[in-house]
Amino acid sequence: MLSAFRKFAGTWPARVFFLILVGSFATWGIADVVRNLGAGSGAVATVQGREITPQQFMAEYQASLRHLAERLPDPSQVPPQMRTQVARQTIQKLVTQEALASQVQLMGVVVPDEAVRAAVYAMPDFQGPDGKFSEPVLTAALASNNMNRAHFLELVRADIAQNQLLQSVAASAGPSQILTGLVFHYLNEKRRADVVTLPFAGRALPPAPPETVLRRYYDNNAARYTAPEYRHIKAVILSPDSIGRGLTVGDAEMQAWFEAHKADYVAPEKRSLQVLTAGSAAAAASLAAQWRNGATWDAIQATAKTDKASAVALDDATVQEVPSPELARAAFSATAGAVLGPITEPLGSYVLRVVSITPAKNPSFGSLKDTIRGKVSGEKALDVIEARAQKLQDVFAGGAKIDEVPADLGAAGAEGTLDPQGRTQEGEPAPIPAAGAARQQIIDAAFKMNKGDPIQPTEGPDHIWYAVSVDSITPPARQQFESVRARVLADWQADQMRHGQESEAARILGVVKGGQSLANAAWGSGLQVTRSPALQRDQPAGAISAELAHTLFTLKPGEATMVETSTGFLVAQLAEIIPADPKGDTLAMTQAQDGLRSALHDDYLQLYATAVRDAANPVIHGQAIQALLAQPGE
Repeated sequence: MLSAFRKFAGTWPARVFFLILVGSFATWGIADVVRNLGAGSGAVATVQGREITPQQFMAEYQASLRHLAERLPDPSQVPPQMRTQVARQTIQKLVTQEALASQVQLMGVVVPDEAVRAAVYAMPDFQGPDGKFSEPVLTAALASNNMNRAHFLELVRADIAQNQLLQSVAASAGPSQILTGLVFHYLNEKRRADVVTLPFAGRALPPAPPETVLRRYYDNNAARYTAPEYRHIKAVILSPDSIGRGLTVGDAEMQAWFEAHKADYVAPEKRSLQVLTAGSAAAAASLAAQWRNGATWDAIQATAKTDKASAVALDDATVQEVPSPELARAAFSATAGAVLGPITEPLGSYVLRVVSITPAKNPSFGSLKDTIRGKVSGEKALDVIEARAQKLQDVFAGGAKIDEVPADLGAAGAEGTLDPQGRTQEGEPAPIPAAGAARQQIIDAAFKMNKGDPIQPTEGPDHIWYAVSVDSITPPARQQFESVRARVLADWQADQMRHGQESEAARILGVVKGGQSLANAAWGSGLQVTRSPALQRDQPAGAISAELAHTLFTLKPGEATMVETSTGFLVAQLAEIIPADPKGDTLAMTQAQDGLRSALHDDYLQLYATAVRDAANPVIHGQAIQALLAQPGE
């Protein structure tokens, strides 16, 4: 319930609580949840005299359970083991919050009223259409959550105080130069490989084999030539989308919604840049001249390395993300493809190229009107869907069939034949008026039913309700050889061609492992050896898949490997290891340092919160929690 009010505190407190929950079973253990069973204070836990009430626990538990259910295929079926885990994580979170609150009080952290007021005014949930704090919005939000203003402000004050405490703890976190260097070298080492490609496409297919061979292939691959089970079903789906299409939405409503959500559709201009940093203006001018004369980015990077300059690519950067204001002004005033520089600053001389430009987005109300109408009608539909769902249940309770659902409910219907993957007999997706997890749940329900089973309206994900009936079932049947002979032949030829390429790739790999170069191994096969660009760890590039890039970083120079892709086989021999250069790539070094500092901050916060919690000697009343969870509906 309080999550909507705590977005401003989503930095240190949210991060530390998340880390605690992830590691709760390893760091605290399950035994604490079931000790002190006989306590009878009415609280579910006590932390240094501070009680966690059943109401607090159930509010947090139910909110977490709802959040979990939204991510499951069937929100109504949360397994008991998951419910137990959610309960344990909930009490862990509440105990940690109380322990931190006690520590804040012990250390005398004081939050002035001005800070509380500023935090509330900055919360997006309490802003009106003009983007400023709105008193009526705050009042309505508090009323809808059954919370008085004084209690809410105390919660805000407590969050700010805990934020101050945790920030002071994490402020001292910082990686050593040795650790930063190790991570930098690991992440930024590059490698090149010689590669031979043996593609599937373009290869001559083998001639058709004797009929006996085809029939044996058909028998050995029976599953390929067996038609799946088909079912003819009728379904009705009640969703915000289906209801919304029948609701009236006025221009004033749409205009108000647009003003409140304009930030979701506005995006700043972005540019992809390639930047060189040289030690002198003369070196930068030389690099710029080569670049303007047609040198590729790979060639420029190689030259920059020789000249002790650094090179970095910035993909889809906003003007604020360019590290230098002077560079940003130049980059965002140039045309795509332009090479700029040298640009001289106190820290060095720069040359940059504008690779691409993504224009800013600032759409008008008129251009988004259809989209906005759908959004507003969908939100209005959420207000009535529960009542409509109750009417849908009443309809089927009275014995109605799928096609007898009243039109004024706003439900959408579907009828047809499909397989367990939701495809029609023609292989096309069945036209079910639902998407994602909701669509799959409807299909699964249809294939769990028997013909003639009673119609049971069911709540699904994304606020939908659906009902399904099965009219007929066609069991799986193996297709006759004559009807699929052409497909059997094509499959056999494709398999033979694949096996041929695999054998040739294995032969080449064997020769390389025997001490020959890749070029010698491929000689006589009509295959070309190409040198890959400088590869980064686990990052694909051109024909180099992520899997091959990963494998190349496990090899020594001269060693080779072979992988299969969707288009053929690759044989690659590691040709060069390019060590990372911390002096020539200061930006990447800074990024490694910042990433480590962030990770250490998280570690410090987790250790500190664990120490505070343990020092508070919390007492958890397991019997009280079990009694709450045993109540009907829980």
